[in-house]
Amino acid sequence: MVALPSDVARSDQKVKTAFENVFRAMVAVLGRDIKNTTQPPEDTAMAIAALCIGGMVVARSLNDSRLSDRLRDAATHAALVLGGWKRDVLTSPNTSPLTKSSAALKRARQNMRRTTKRARR
Repeated sequence: MVALPSDVARSDQKVKTAFENVFRAMVAVLGRDIKNTTQPPEDTAMAIAALCIGGMVVARSLNDSRLSDRLRDAATHAALVLGGWKRDVLTSPNTSPLTKSSAALKRARQNMRRTTKRARR
């Protein structure tokens, strides 16, 4: 999903339909567990999907790895808050317990950096 939007936008209807089907599936998966009820769950799920995809697209386009990391952290934090999966709305992304700890998150960041570097080549 992250590597495709620009190419899909310039493609024919068949490709756009395939991309749309995958996007709808992503929204459906996210929408199943939305805790925030201020708007329809599908709308929240679409916003989260767009935030995740767009955040990665922009992060991959940056030379500054620290800025890329901050962007991914901010997008992750915002997505978690939007979905109602994180309550501390006032906590900034870079001080969140989620971003400070967890060896799994650090490994995920390293994997994202590797993916970003490969995409730049």
